[in-house]
Amino acid sequence: MPVKLTLTIILLLLLGNGVGRCQTVLVHDILSDGPDSSIRTSVSTEAYHYVETSRIFARLSFETGYIMPVDDKSSVNGLLKASHYSSINISNSWEVSPNSVYSRIYRKPKLGVGLSFISFHNQQLGDPYMIYGYTEIPINKKEGRWNFTYGLGAGLAWNFHHYDKINNAGNEVIGSSVNAHLQASINASYWLNNNFLIGIGTGFRHFSNGALQKPNAGINIIPLQFTLQYKMREITVANVAPQLPPFQKHWSYTIYNSVGAKQFGRDEPVVFKDLFGVNAGYQFSYKYKAVAGFDLTFTDGGQNRVKGDASNFSKSVSYGPYLGWEWYLTDRIYIPIYCGVYLHRNLKNEEEGALFQRLGIRYLLLPSRQLGVGIGLKTHLGSADFIELNLGYTFRRH
Repeated sequence: MPVKLTLTIILLLLLGNGVGRCQTVLVHDILSDGPDSSIRTSVSTEAYHYVETSRIFARLSFETGYIMPVDDKSSVNGLLKASHYSSINISNSWEVSPNSVYSRIYRKPKLGVGLSFISFHNQQLGDPYMIYGYTEIPINKKEGRWNFTYGLGAGLAWNFHHYDKINNAGNEVIGSSVNAHLQASINASYWLNNNFLIGIGTGFRHFSNGALQKPNAGINIIPLQFTLQYKMREITVANVAPQLPPFQKHWSYTIYNSVGAKQFGRDEPVVFKDLFGVNAGYQFSYKYKAVAGFDLTFTDGGQNRVKGDASNFSKSVSYGPYLGWEWYLTDRIYIPIYCGVYLHRNLKNEEEGALFQRLGIRYLLLPSRQLGVGIGLKTHLGSADFIELNLGYTFRRH
């Protein structure tokens, strides 16, 4: 199940801290105590010289990979087996400025945006284009000639040759021309000199439309990526605080609403979905907040699909509590991961499991960072329910 695999890989990335080190000189730095976000700009074999810098990179990469089976239908896996994935990617990335608290916490992570030219070497799937954003977080505590990172990303891909009962009936994998993309990665890079890096990486990629249009078996890929990066610019930042300020633990309360749509079967109309909820969270570190909340989801047309004597309201809604975790990449960007249990649900609205999950990304607006917007996916143990566009407001209590 594609979404379950995505969640599993992301959680493993969050928990994973160990990577084999390739140089003896790095061992002392990795085992040293105390936070240190300073980065070495020289890659010679001379003694380390650490300065606080912010760098901008241009990146070119080629990728190939294994397309995973995703469905019990032989027609779906037959099409995937007959396809081959490859892509050429160009992107621009920049390091979070050292004056940022989160730059120090994550050892100067990179944020980036890029464009991909993808081919499945099969006209039934097409040759999509993709715009995506990503972050890469260093595993090394200090930078050396060899460096390791883990990363997450999301994007939007278009120009798929989707299912059509007349012109492309053999494609039971993807039902829409435009599809969402999720990725998780682990990477190694090597400085050739002070300006060029080469790298290799792998991970997981997922393409689907979140049940917006059926069929939606999705495409899951284990990639192998080769990269070349060029350091375009480097700026030295003065007066960086030598230590992290103590984090002020606090409670917060959020009210939110998400909208989306889904299709229950091929050639059926797309129906409206709305999710309203509230939660309370306790943020105990710069990185993490524990959350408990309650969701209520409305599915249009439930009164026509669900039989019985229940009210139309009961046939159209589901609700239940959840527990969750929010992972903060910066003071404005975070990833919510929620898992809940239904107190009420309707099987005819494709709420087949007693559990539901939500995964997404949020961005906090305004100077107060109280208004949040984002995108996410609600699922049932790996089966997509709908893609949600989220708007919420947070009340903080210190």
